[in-house]
Amino acid sequence: MQPSNSLESDRESSPTVSSGGISILLSLSTLPVVVGLLALKNVSQFWQQVGRDSEEIFRGDRLPLLTEPPHTSSESNRET
Repeated sequence: MQPSNSLESDRESSPTVSSGGISILLSLSTLPVVVGLLALKNVSQFWQQVGRDSEEIFRGDRLPLLTEPPHTSSESNRET
């Protein structure tokens, strides 16, 4: 009987969170989570757009076509 009394006295002396306190903590923590998710979504969309833009640059659609100058017979004689 003695150990159970000490457990009961420990429970009575330990702080407890009321249901009202839990709802306040939950409501206060919801806003940062939602803002974080929205920020993560926007950052993800930004990096996806950066990736698409870099693919367009490296694809070469916007680069000019380079033409080789025609070889003359004097240039071909120097190479051999």
